[in-house]
Amino acid sequence: MSLIKEKIPIVELLAGLAEECCELAKAALKLRRCYDGTNPTPEDSDKQYENLLEEIGDVELYLDNLYINRTVVNEYKDMKQKRWEKRLMDKCDQKE
Repeated sequence: MSLIKEKIPIVELLAGLAEECCELAKAALKLRRCYDGTNPTPEDSDKQYENLLEEIGDVELYLDNLYINRTVVNEYKDMKQKRWEKRLMDKCDQKE
């Protein structure tokens, strides 16, 4: 067991995960604004991409320290990927 799991209660890990997810969302939106030219900050897309990677790392650190069954998560990801692709294919078929 890691020191983090030993010293930090699960409720605090969950709160930290929620906060880091918010930071990740903000980083993704800032990078989007860089790409579409509406970024009000002076940082370029390379810096914003670096910030996005850092926030992903923070989220993954919390996930690693929670008792998350990655096999089950990957099953959900696969299911959602297939559903997303089906929706895109259905949308393309409707346009034809």
